[in-house]
Amino acid sequence: MKTEYKQTFPICFVSKTSLLMFKKEMFITCNIDNGEITDQIELNTTILNKIITRIPFLARILRKGVRCGIKVSDNLFLFTIGQTIYELDTSNASISEGFRTEDQSRPLTFSKIEGISGFDDGIYFGGYRGNPDKNPISIYRRLGTDHWEEVYRFPKNTIEHIHNIVADPFKNVVYILTGDFEASAGIWKAENGFKTIKPILNGAQTYRACVAFPTPDGLVYATDSPFSNNSIRILKECGNSWESMQLMDINGPSIYGCQWGGDFLFSTSVEGDGRNQSIWYKLFGHQRGSGIKENYSFIYKGNLDIGFSEFYKVKKDILPFHLFQFGTLIFANGLNESSVLPVFHISTQFHGMNTVLFEKRG
Repeated sequence: MKTEYKQTFPICFVSKTSLLMFKKEMFITCNIDNGEITDQIELNTTILNKIITRIPFLARILRKGVRCGIKVSDNLFLFTIGQTIYELDTSNASISEGFRTEDQSRPLTFSKIEGISGFDDGIYFGGYRGNPDKNPISIYRRLGTDHWEEVYRFPKNTIEHIHNIVADPFKNVVYILTGDFEASAGIWKAENGFKTIKPILNGAQTYRACVAFPTPDGLVYATDSPFSNNSIRILKECGNSWESMQLMDINGPSIYGCQWGGDFLFSTSVEGDGRNQSIWYKLFGHQRGSGIKENYSFIYKGNLDIGFSEFYKVKKDILPFHLFQFGTLIFANGLNESSVLPVFHISTQFHGMNTVLFEKRG
């Protein structure tokens, strides 16, 4: 470990050495080599919100703060708070009015599509929300400030929500990762600007994923199932069919990942079963899902040449999963070309709601 930033969320990389971060209703740009702060832009919010964000337990319960973000250009960044997408312009220290979808879905993560034949370059996201009735859920593309268009809508009774959209420059296609249960769990292939969408593999928890990385050999991904065994896998096209092959067992479901130089990283979460929707369980449940082997959040690191191995683990704290959030580890958006790894901790026994920078080994 190198440095710890208290109650600070790493949104995305600005450059090889700079991070856009969020701390107590303030956006800061931090040089991760020397800790120098170059920009401080305050979020215009209520006094009550400012008080809540300074009380970690309340901030966790009420899901305060930035959930995810992405760099659009050197001075323009997207970020979400609650179900609203905002735009931060650091050149004039302005924050947009915000955009909300009609169904109140939000991004689990933003995605960038560039250079894929048949697709417009731009920032995209898929709708993510609780949707047990499998109502229609959509994919959106950014057109301008607070202006998004719907580019595709999954029909009713197809999926619950969208975890991620992944552009594959090697196959010139776009993958859509969906969840959560039964036929909703799957990996889809999109072509022709989302005019053609077909399931590659679906209907099993081995095809339920939130994060994936395209490679010349196939799509490397980790599964996201709280009640089934989880693994890092590779999806390959074999003639006229597709095959998902296991690379490594992992401790639990993986929601977040990143690329650090030539390595892929996946973090795992400690959470409940996911199928129990009772109020008592959401408020007080401590029983982790059967797909989670130990009461630890892990990071696994590696690539197809050297394989994958455990990089870090930290114990989940004693507080209930749903009320106080899962025990999980989150990375900054964007390719990390620096010598350190920023990791945000939620509901862990150590470093909770803090970002820790880990130094590269070897």
